[in-house]
Amino acid sequence: MKTRTRLLGVASVAFFLSIGGLAAQSLSSYVRTDKPEAVIEIRAGQQSSFRIPRTVYGIYTENVGNEIYGGVSAQILENPSLEDYHASLQAMSTRFADRAFASSLNEGLPLPWQTLRDVGKRYESRFGAGAANSDRYIYMIGLPHPEPKGIKGRPTITTEELGIRQGIYLPVHRELEYMGSLFASSVEGPVRLTVSFRPRDNPDTILTSTEVQVPDGGKWTKLPFRLRLPAGAVKPHELVDFVVSMTGPQRFSLDMIRLYPADAVEGLFDPEVLKATREMNFSLVRWGGNFMSTYHWEDGVGPLDKRRTQLNRAWGTMEYNEFGTDEFMSFCRLAGVQPMICMNLGSGTAEEARKWVEYVNGAPATPQGARRAANGHRDPYPATIWELGNELWGDDQMGWQTPTGNARRYLEFYPVVRKQALPGAKLVACGPGADFTPAWTDALIKQAGKDLSYLSVHYVVRLNQLVAKAPDADTQTAISLALPIGMANLLKPIRAQIDADPATKGRVGLAYTEWNWGGGAGPSSANIGGAVMGAGWMNMMLSQADFVPISSMSGLMGGGGLRKSQGLVWASPQCWAFWLYSHRAGDTVVATQTEVRHYDVHNGMTSMPEIPDVPYLDVLATRNSASGDLVLFVANRDWKNAIPATLRLQGFSAAAQAQVDTLAADSPLAENSGDHPDAIRPVTSSQAVTGNEIRYVFPKLSVTVITLKRR
Repeated sequence: MKTRTRLLGVASVAFFLSIGGLAAQSLSSYVRTDKPEAVIEIRAGQQSSFRIPRTVYGIYTENVGNEIYGGVSAQILENPSLEDYHASLQAMSTRFADRAFASSLNEGLPLPWQTLRDVGKRYESRFGAGAANSDRYIYMIGLPHPEPKGIKGRPTITTEELGIRQGIYLPVHRELEYMGSLFASSVEGPVRLTVSFRPRDNPDTILTSTEVQVPDGGKWTKLPFRLRLPAGAVKPHELVDFVVSMTGPQRFSLDMIRLYPADAVEGLFDPEVLKATREMNFSLVRWGGNFMSTYHWEDGVGPLDKRRTQLNRAWGTMEYNEFGTDEFMSFCRLAGVQPMICMNLGSGTAEEARKWVEYVNGAPATPQGARRAANGHRDPYPATIWELGNELWGDDQMGWQTPTGNARRYLEFYPVVRKQALPGAKLVACGPGADFTPAWTDALIKQAGKDLSYLSVHYVVRLNQLVAKAPDADTQTAISLALPIGMANLLKPIRAQIDADPATKGRVGLAYTEWNWGGGAGPSSANIGGAVMGAGWMNMMLSQADFVPISSMSGLMGGGGLRKSQGLVWASPQCWAFWLYSHRAGDTVVATQTEVRHYDVHNGMTSMPEIPDVPYLDVLATRNSASGDLVLFVANRDWKNAIPATLRLQGFSAAAQAQVDTLAADSPLAENSGDHPDAIRPVTSSQAVTGNEIRYVFPKLSVTVITLKRR
């Protein structure tokens, strides 16, 4: 994942101009007109020679933001191992802007934990071999019995309860019971701890509680607990405090506290995230991103309680190592998707990569296969797509490379990964950035051409990176919605470059392993504008799936995918647009010709400033080779006007009624939220078919799917 788009260099622009800039959507053609009504001819007799593979319907995730922790993972607490908060200054400033957290540091508590009450300094952050997990633990010094007021030099304390708390949101809309565990030790006799939920900032009210007993002897003991809330005690979106406390003067040590809803799948995964992932019909999940360029997979295998909390060096946040290879593979199994893993070619080694592949695919008799079996997974995992490196062209990537260095690095890793991987496993080389720099691709072709099958490509862009300064809202919207057409233009020269070498001609394709957009005040992955952009992007990719057979949209728990906040899970409009394609699209592209109004983009995105001939209707037709159904996808880019159209069928006798799925909203900025999770989602209706024609009005800024069955 990249937070900015590298600018298109002069040499790159010259290269594209020398090749030409026509869109590669050869079966989806357009005629520019000034007429208000569009005409779409669907030529069922003209079909692509290739089949659209299921691998284009992938999604991407990585250990960043709320993708894994606070997303896929059902574990609720932040910094469960009570470490000094491993994070960059920027991340710390953003996460802990509330001044209330300053007292935590003053009192000796790790963020975001807070004291239950203001009782002075009674907490000591200790580190060393004595910790149950990672580097740190908390030594808690109990409170003495309150003495009469007025004794000089003594704080006025009216309670004997000492505790720590963390503000959390609970998924009470579906689950009232919660389970967890903590590690504790005592050398001063047994200690009774209370684990509870309390209203936020209200320590004297207990919503529910349970007790655990810490034995004497100084040995770390894992103590499980369960909490059940009364119905209605906590409302959705309500912040509550999770509390671990003790009453009395004893002293004890505390470490590694975990909390899960009782309905966590296999005790680990958020059930709503899993359900939504299955419903979206993703074909694969890519585990990749900048994180992988500093990730050492052995940190994330073995018993969960022995995995160390570390700094996520890519993103300056905490990495708990609770979501490793086995958890990723289990998630893929439960979600019904193929796994795709991006390997560490930044700071990793070829031997590290070899061992990783052996851990995933090796027989139980192999060293790493035996290690996997010992960790509870005897059988090798299913076929995995291996991506060799992430965005090594970017200087914000750990171990970034030059074009020649990247090709050399690929050739170091490729033989060991190919030898260790399952027969027929797909291997993806780290391809060029969003500008398709010819030198990057050229080095790979010249040095490793015979060993290439796929080149990864990413387009993660900030929509406010414009040539024109401070454009008005209409200009910003027009520029953003045109991006899929601009990308289609850019695909043609890299395809020509690959096909110019006999070693790669007609054999090497692209894997679009990250694509998404955000920033600016207009369309984004969160709103209906992003959904229309996503539909145009899918039309662009599916129309040339012979060249782009692998794709993973960014991201599973952010970007264009799902959302999770305050214990609730929902899908973005862009994710619902993806749903339409993953459920409705056939496996063969059908020719269309669309006569419709167009517009031109000038001084647009810095990565593609000129995009001529942008049709207001973006059209793709597919045919299901099994059922014979004909499916038409239409994205209306006009954010102000509905577009009436006549659809003419050639070579296809349709049933009298067609099914219509529509994704639309009144405002270009409309989006779903935790309060209104289903504000924008597909609406299904029917449409009459008269002879070989359909009259239909495509709503403004919408995605429409029309499914035609054979008569």
